[in-house]
Amino acid sequence: MFSRHSNYRSLGSIAAVSLVLISALVLAGCGSYTPHTSSSTAGLSLSATSFNFNTVMIGQSTTQTLHITNTGATPLTINSLALSSTQFAFTGPSFPRTVLPAQRVDYTISFVPTTAGSTSASIQITSSVSNASVSLAGVGEKAGAAVQVTPSSISFGNLLLQSTATQNVTLKNTGDINITINGVTVAGAGFGYSSLSPGYSLTPNQSVTFQVWFRPQTSGSASGNVSILSSNLASPASISVAGAGVTSLSSPTPIQHSVTLNWGPSASSVVGYRVYRDDGAGGLSPLSQVIPNLTYTDSTVVSGSTYQYAVTSVDSAGDESSYSNQVSAIIPTP
Repeated sequence: MFSRHSNYRSLGSIAAVSLVLISALVLAGCGSYTPHTSSSTAGLSLSATSFNFNTVMIGQSTTQTLHITNTGATPLTINSLALSSTQFAFTGPSFPRTVLPAQRVDYTISFVPTTAGSTSASIQITSSVSNASVSLAGVGEKAGAAVQVTPSSISFGNLLLQSTATQNVTLKNTGDINITINGVTVAGAGFGYSSLSPGYSLTPNQSVTFQVWFRPQTSGSASGNVSILSSNLASPASISVAGAGVTSLSSPTPIQHSVTLNWGPSASSVVGYRVYRDDGAGGLSPLSQVIPNLTYTDSTVVSGSTYQYAVTSVDSAGDESSYSNQVSAIIPTP
């Protein structure tokens, strides 16, 4: 009995040791194991927490897009979006809006300024998991009216009495709103305009071309202004004009042309060179005495004529070489 009992206790000890070892092996084999856990909540993520719309003209608008993403493992419910200023607006899906995991919903944010100056606001977002805020900023700018006149001044010079000269003028709307021409006034004797009627309207960046004319009735200098009136403009757009009435126009001073010739030095020993010219009368004729230079200017040419030139070299004994190659010169007509 004693031996059996002793054996029984020994077996029990072995069994206990074996269980400990098995348990140790199981734990050792799973040393890098991380128990799997799963999130049971939704997550709210915004594409941006602030938007700057910069400068926008009053009456106009600009937009940016806000993305709201569910980064969690369960559906996200967006309950509302609330704006703190009427100068901003948003469009997008209605509320409440359910967003599935890894999905997003987009809202378009608009800046629609109604007053000039800097504006700031916020969008408050409420959802099933958390609330969030997006800050907004922009500058409203009052639309302005402006025009550009090209040219801004005109000189007609001297003009025979009772004759008329015209010049084109371009009027461009460089402002942000439409411009309506209410009228055109002319100050100064002999000046006038055409092709621009009251009531004509210009949209931003649009241009119109009209004519300003001068018709002197008396001799002497004249000056004045052509003013374009519009209720949109703080002051008229003005063109200064000037001219003079004369009884006759003096003949222009004739233009005196000339021809300059250049040539290379002779390979032989010479004392100078002689220039020849053919003016179409029948062959080359001497145009100069013997000159030591390698250049010559002919100032006796006549407008509208054509000339041929050649050069010879002369040695100390007075012997003259044959002609060089001929060159042609065509004199322009004034």
